[in-house]
Amino acid sequence: MRIQLLDNITGKWAIQWIVIWFICGVIALSAGFWLTTEHTTLDWFYLAVSFIGLICVVSLSFRKNIMGNGFGMAATAGEFVVQATSGAVGLMLAPLFNFFSHLYGIFYWSKHTDADGDMVPKSASRWIWLLTIAFMVIGLALFPTVNDLLASYGYAVVEDDNSKFLGLISFFWINVIAFVLSITAQAAMILRYSFNWWLWILSNFVWLTVNLMSGNYIFAIQTMVYQVNSFVGLYEWYRSEQDSVELAKPIR
Repeated sequence: MRIQLLDNITGKWAIQWIVIWFICGVIALSAGFWLTTEHTTLDWFYLAVSFIGLICVVSLSFRKNIMGNGFGMAATAGEFVVQATSGAVGLMLAPLFNFFSHLYGIFYWSKHTDADGDMVPKSASRWIWLLTIAFMVIGLALFPTVNDLLASYGYAVVEDDNSKFLGLISFFWINVIAFVLSITAQAAMILRYSFNWWLWILSNFVWLTVNLMSGNYIFAIQTMVYQVNSFVGLYEWYRSEQDSVELAKPIR
């Protein structure tokens, strides 16, 4: 199904959309920074990393290899430094994984480009879907055990303080679900599967809850800005995938 507005946003209005979206993201993040932080050096660094993240995700949604994966490496390196500086050693694992996945993506995407030099997405077979679901189920099942093991060495990814969201849902499990979803979505994106955006959309909803509960309002705002981009990325990747299939059909 084609949607005219999204066709325009991902087509002839792409530059205008990117500029407007980026400016809105910068304004939102800057407001969150100014109103909710103490403006320390680490807060300023956090803000700069967020700006780099904006460039990264919008470039990925429009299938730009060097800008998307290149700025992705810069953003995740920044997140790694932030977590290390704040003493959250376990939380360094996700940006570390993302850094090396973007590094791999630079080379992998360059081998699968269209005439404009943009990466060509691919659809997932039934087996890829089953493998993805199995990966998430196994990840959720094993995470508490692995997290406890890492905690014994002082490297816990998620701390379990028995807090609950709305007094019902364990905050620990919300964090676990967010972590597993984002790792799976990142892997699917780097492997060029269009369905990765569905995972990012779901992941963003979960991360929004995590960030609000932990008082991390800059990244809560960033998550909402990212969510808008995820819907555009979802449409752009599926449209590109369908167009590449049409071009591959033999002319009769």
